[in-house]
Order: sequence, then structure tokens, then C-alpha cells
Amino acid sequence: MIKRVLLLLLVTVVGSSTFGQGLTTYNMDMIPQSTRTNPGIMPKAKFHLGLPVISYLDMSLVNTGFVFSDLFSSSTDISTAELVKSLKKDNYLSLNLNVDLLSFGFKIKEKNYFSFNVTERVAFNFDYSKDFMRLLAEGTAPFIGQTMSMSGTGFRFSSFCEYGLGYTRQFNDRLSVGTKFKLLQGLSHINSEDLDIKLATDATDYSLTATSTIGFRTAGLGFLTDSNKKFDPLSYLTNWENKGFAIDLGGNYKLTDKISVSASLTDIGLINWKTDARRYYNNKAEFTWSGLDIMKYLTDTAASRNYASHLADSLQNVFGLKKDELAFSTKLVGNMYLGGQYKFNKWFNAGAVFHGQLFANHIYPSFTALGGVNLGKMMQISASYSILNSSYTNLGAAFALNLGPVQIYAAGDNVFGFTQMDYAKTLNARIGINIMTGYSKKMSKEEKKNEKIKRDLSKKDTDQDGVNDYEDKCIDKVGKPEHKGCPDQDGDGVADNEDICPTEFGHSETGGCPDADNDGVADRTDQCPTEYGKIKGCPDLDKDSIPDKDDACPNVAGALAMKGCPDRDNDQLSDADDMCPLLKGDLAHGGCPDSDGDGVFDNEDKCPKDKGTVELKGCTNLDTDHDTVPDVLDACPFRAGTPETNGCPVQ
Repeated sequence: MIKRVLLLLLVTVVGSSTFGQGLTTYNMDMIPQSTRTNPGIMPKAKFHLGLPVISYLDMSLVNTGFVFSDLFSSSTDISTAELVKSLKKDNYLSLNLNVDLLSFGFKIKEKNYFSFNVTERVAFNFDYSKDFMRLLAEGTAPFIGQTMSMSGTGFRFSSFCEYGLGYTRQFNDRLSVGTKFKLLQGLSHINSEDLDIKLATDATDYSLTATSTIGFRTAGLGFLTDSNKKFDPLSYLTNWENKGFAIDLGGNYKLTDKISVSASLTDIGLINWKTDARRYYNNKAEFTWSGLDIMKYLTDTAASRNYASHLADSLQNVFGLKKDELAFSTKLVGNMYLGGQYKFNKWFNAGAVFHGQLFANHIYPSFTALGGVNLGKMMQISASYSILNSSYTNLGAAFALNLGPVQIYAAGDNVFGFTQMDYAKTLNARIGINIMTGYSKKMSKEEKKNEKIKRDLSKKDTDQDGVNDYEDKCIDKVGKPEHKGCPDQDGDGVADNEDICPTEFGHSETGGCPDADNDGVADRTDQCPTEYGKIKGCPDLDKDSIPDKDDACPNVAGALAMKGCPDRDNDQLSDADDMCPLLKGDLAHGGCPDSDGDGVFDNEDKCPKDKGTVELKGCTNLDTDHDTVPDVLDACPFRAGTPETNGCPVQ
């Protein structure tokens, strides 16, 4: 019976395989849905409209443990031994289903891309140990005298709707960055937070002792757990009590015209569950079953009733669960992508992608090598080889075909898995139909002519230096690919066609010319070639933008008009020559003003604040000692004297 249950479980899982990774379509910018793995990649189309349901159908299965063929031996009989043998100590199974109900995107001014999607998502993850599957397949016989633990076994199921708003910005020819903000509408959820059931089988009497510690949470499933509730599809699909948020981040950068790198994080977020949110649990409940006296059970009706009642109570003690009404939050299963791409030409490219799935505090890695072909605006094809889930036989393929405004695309990371489903650990498929417009502008006759010239020149190499004539900047001279086909005579890393000093070893910062003092100014234009400086190659100690060699005051910041000297009163006379450096004055009078307006300038005015006369050197005729000699001319202004003694008393 157990074997049949296992077979039914496996067939059901494969039939509903759902966990998309999108590795093969990672670099396919013709498909607008490729932004789901990296929102930083700019789609080629100016506008796309996704048809409901059929524009994006993403399904797949990831199983690190058994495969279908492990259930069978060389004959057609079901064999659980091979299944158990194929398992590692810890294994996991992941399933997802993503279906777009609505999606569209459009460009504004070529550099801005906006997108919107409504996507129904179903996710299931199951961790299981080898011992757990062995117990299901073989019973307790392999564990006689041992204690078998189901620790490490867990599960998680979520159903939710995603409303995404994305934006991608092309900053320049090399860098594009994007993000997507997601509003999440939780529909239903169940996950185990603690699932540890221990079974001990006694080696003597084969009695079985069970101990259980169980804990799991549910939300949105009241119609399954409550007898008084019925399933109402409309209420289920329009319930907004369980809200959440998530974000995608990504970017793409061109290191050269041929090489680009990219990185992204997707589904970084959580959902808060409130509808019928519950926690079911018990803690170390125990039960021991010593066996059954079958004869007494069959002949004694009362004993059989008591035994059955006792057994039921014991099992209820072990597996019966308490219930708490409790809201909770859960994280989404996140993804990390790191990619690189090399373009051989406009038609062919190759690349690699590292993918890490972020789940239950672990990173589950995979690696993919990619090759792509671009056939104009009509078709894009990609092939891949992936190392997934300890499996090394994953060959993927993808294509996007544009038939006028209609695009059809399909992809899978392990296409041969569908031809040998009994050996596949990874099965996935991504298909869709889009309406596309503005994929590329119509070329003019001149543009078509230039495109033809470009194609013709790309096929020639006149100087046989390995660089085709279209990319060769020195078509008649043998050069190097890193210099676009031009030589470098002096070996300074600057191609001769760009080297101002092609026969002298120099620096790229100085146009290939030498710079003895390493100040960034080539010696040929450096006015101080042996002194480090930034002003025409010369030093400027006072940082007034006047080279010291031309600065009359090299240690004090000044003005160019003053030859580098200061002029604090701005009277066009430097402080060094200004007899009144703090007063704006007349150049003819030493830079001094006539403050009292008496015709005598301050540098000669004995009384600069009092209006006087020229004869009295700018002073008044004040005579303090009344000796007829004005104070300004009086050698003894406070003692009366005579004019003959300069105002001093006669001795």
C-alpha cells in the first residue's frame, strides 16, 4: 500500500511540476518577460501587451532527491530500495506556478521603460530526510533498536496574487538599472515551523514508542479546517486581509563593446497573514504501543473496546494538536542572479549565469552556460547547459519568434527532461504570446546604405592585423586589437592615431606625451616642467590661480590685476604700494581718500577728520594758547610764544 501511495505522489508531483527559474531566457531582451529575472535589462520592444493567461505561463519542478526511475528495478515491479538508495541525508522538493492575468510595458524617450503585471502565483516547498522516506517505504523494520527522527522534514505552501510595477532606466550606452515594486495579495498558506516525530522500536519486544513535537501555521484555509465554513471562490479571490510587499532589483553594465555583466535580486519580501491565521502544535507528546494479543482481542468484546479506546486516546495524545489564533508573517522564496555576456558580433553571443535560490536560510546554487543567436528583429534563439540540483545533464533551449505584431516564445532549462521524465530532477517550461509594437525604427535609405557598408567592411582586413576594416582606425597600418588596429610606436599604451607625441613614451592622461614632474601637464606645454604644479604646470603656493613665477606676492593670495598681490580696499593699488590699504582712495595720492573733503588727502592731512585748509595741512586755525600761531604749526600749542620761536615761549 505504501509503495502505491509513493507512486501516486510522484506522478502527481510530475504532472503538476511548477517551479520556474528562467535561466535560459536570462539574456533574451527580445522577450519582455525576461525582466522577471533581471529588471535592469532593457527590453527591445517599445510596447508590449500580454494576453491574459497565455502571455506568461511558468511551470517547473525541482527535486534534489529521487527520480521516477528509482521506483523501478530492472523489471516492471515497483522498487522502493532504489528510491531510498538514491536519496541524500537531506533533500528538498520545490514547485511553483506563475500565470499572468494581465501584463503590459512601454518605453518613454527610449531610456525609460515602465511595466505592470498581475500574476497568480502558487509555491510549494518540501524538505524531507532520507530516514523519513525510508520509514514510509520500509516501515520500522530497518530501525529496530534505534530511534528514528523526522527532524529536518518540513513543508510550505503559498498561494498569492502579485501586482507589480517596474521601472528600468538606461542611463547611457553602458549602464541600465531597474527595479520592480510588488504589492502581494495573500490567498492561502500553510507551513511547518517544527515537525519532529521520533519513533523508537525496542530490539527485544519490538514495542514502538512515539514522541512528537509538531508545529505549523495556516491561513486562508478555514474552509478546510472549520466544519461550519464553505469555500466561496469570490470571497477567496477578493480577500485583501493578507497583504505583503516585495521588491526586485537589477542592473546591467557594459565593460566594453563586447563584454557586459549583470546582477539581480528578485522576490525579496514578505506577506502578513491574518485571515483564519492559526498555529497548531504539541510538545513532546508520547505514546508506547506494546503490541496486541490478537486472540484476546478477537474473543473478548469488552477488552477489544477498551483496547481500541485506549489506543485512540494515546494516538490523540501524540498527534492531537492545540490551536492558537495568531497572525504571522512569511518571507518569499528569493532569487539571486549573477551573469556575464560576450558578444562576438551582432548575431552571436555567449554567457554564463550563477543562480542562487534563497530559501529557509540556505542558498541553493546552480550554474548555467548560455549561447545565443539574434536573427534581426524576427527571431532570437538561446541554448543552455546547466548544473542543477546535483544533476549534470540539463540542456535547455529557448526561442522568441516575432510574426508581425505577435510574438510567440517558449523556453525550458532541461528540454530533454520531458523526453525522459523518469530520470529528470528538474522539469520546467515557460511559454507565452505577446502583442508587440515599435520593436525597431524603420531605416532610411541612407541608413540602409551605411549598414551595407558596415557589413562589407566587417568582412575585410586590409592590413591583416586581425581587426576588420570597419573597426580598424588605421586601415593601412598593422596594429593591435586593443588599439582598434592602430600601432603604438613608443609602447606607452596610447595608439599612434591618438598619440600627440607618437615617438616619445608618455601617459594617456597627457595625450601620450612625457610628463617629467607627473603633474598631469605634458612637458611640451608645461611652463615649469621640473616643478609639480597645476597652473600651466607650475606651483601656486597661495592658491590664487596665479603661478608663483608670475606672482609678485607668491605667499599671499591676490588678484590677477595686482600680479597676485592683495588689494583689500579694491582701489586698484596693491596693499604693498597703498598708503591707505584699508581705505579706497585716489591712485595719484598713494591710494588714499580725502575723508574730510578739505582738498588735502589723508596721507598728507594732519587732521583727516576735520575740514581745514591747504595752508594749514588740512587743519583749522585753532590756536589753543592764543599766541597767533595755529596749533598745527605751534611746537608748544599749550604755552604762549612767538611766531619767531614756532609758538614756544622765549627763553
